[in-house]
Amino acid sequence: MQNYIQKLIFVLYIVFFAQSSLFSQDYDDITYEDSHYKFGIYGSGNGWGIYYRNMVIKNSKFNRMYEINVGSLKHFKERSVLNQRIGNATPYVFGKINRLYAIRPMYGYSITLAEKVSKSSVGVEVFGGMGPIIGLLKPIYVDIDQYDSLNSNNYYTISAKYNPDEMNQNSIIGYSSFGKGINETKLIAGLAFKTGVSFNWGYYRSDFKSLELGVMLDYFPSPPNLMVYAKNKTVFSSFYISFALGKNY
Repeated sequence: MQNYIQKLIFVLYIVFFAQSSLFSQDYDDITYEDSHYKFGIYGSGNGWGIYYRNMVIKNSKFNRMYEINVGSLKHFKERSVLNQRIGNATPYVFGKINRLYAIRPMYGYSITLAEKVSKSSVGVEVFGGMGPIIGLLKPIYVDIDQYDSLNSNNYYTISAKYNPDEMNQNSIIGYSSFGKGINETKLIAGLAFKTGVSFNWGYYRSDFKSLELGVMLDYFPSPPNLMVYAKNKTVFSSFYISFALGKNY
């Protein structure tokens, strides 16, 4: 009997020791009190893009944020149309004469609300940042089905800068290749602001995943000329959602 009790105590000790080790490992494997960076993709009502963010630890609650993101911006009244008179036609936005792309270098801070201290926990932080915005305004070219006056019943395709006031909509096939008009791209400048909340989780000490919800706001002193038949605006604002992969260092 005594021998049996000794064996039982020994087994319980082993079980207790194993659980304690796993518990300690669970907390040692992950720490959120590190600087970290992440790459992600975002989508919003104004377009989509990619971003890189580096968070540098300032103290236990505050982080310093460095970010650069690149994405598209669109007019809220954009509507795609399709020329059904032509069999190989593709959709294009009626009245849109320029595309707008934004490069945003940002600086800001984040506040840690909850640390990711174990494999089963989620880190939560709120953040805000701002900086200049560099806008790339690129003219749109479309392919047009052109009648060949020298050869009866024959058509050929030409590429031309889109101008809805001078073009027959029934002859438009769709967008030309992206490279058309790239040499006519203009630079415009403004200010960008971003704020949101980030949720981070992961099963390894250094690697983690991140889901983010927030608001983006872009301001240009003069309205970018995007649409012909709609009022162009100076402020672009929208909610966004993003997913990113990160790493502590």
